[in-house]
Amino acid sequence: MYCCFNRFFLKLFTSFLVLFLIVNAVNAQPTLDSIKQELKHKPHPFATLNSRNSFVDNSIVNVFGVIAGIKYGEKLRLGIGYNQLYNPPKKLNQNVEYINELGKPYIIEKGLKFYYVSAAIEYVFYKSKHWEVGMPLQIGFGESYYQHTKNGEKIITNRNLNFIYEPAISVEYRVFKWVGVGADFGYRFMLANTKILNQQLNSPIITIDLMIYYREIFKSLFPKSKLAKKI
Repeated sequence: MYCCFNRFFLKLFTSFLVLFLIVNAVNAQPTLDSIKQELKHKPHPFATLNSRNSFVDNSIVNVFGVIAGIKYGEKLRLGIGYNQLYNPPKKLNQNVEYINELGKPYIIEKGLKFYYVSAAIEYVFYKSKHWEVGMPLQIGFGESYYQHTKNGEKIITNRNLNFIYEPAISVEYRVFKWVGVGADFGYRFMLANTKILNQQLNSPIITIDLMIYYREIFKSLFPKSKLAKKI
């Protein structure tokens, strides 16, 4: 009971924190002119991997994500993302009952799954020598469902189509030339039929990252190469 209360309090606190940060970032939203200005820069490819902490009901879960796309200058990134629930706790599993050949019932646990594909955009509205503050946003579609295995066959139930809207605030601090630390605070608004899934997927999201600046490493190791001058 005490553990559940702590998780509920943590979820409530992080929800208020995330919403507070998002509301206070509204005044820093980019204008159409500022976006047009960034699009004048030469585009460069980028890719990021992340692992985000969030909740399903009152259970802490982890969502793995990857985003790849084009970066314009130092302030604008456009990409496509893929996100997937990773190794959820067993307490989210549900039981399904079957009858064997002898007419006796037996139970198999089915595990919660969800994934979504998204359009991703991030605009950096503050940048200094060490600090960077941006607003990443993902909007997309995906599926949530339960999956279990019976006699070697994968069986999917409670399949549900979802719409995802995921705004966030991203803060990054460059400790050294090659290394930095970062944190994302966001909220996943996931429109799903909870009667089908029987789970609440809306959740605050918190990510703590170790940043490795591979471009700076490459420029330092190969300062005279043609590629170093282009990236």
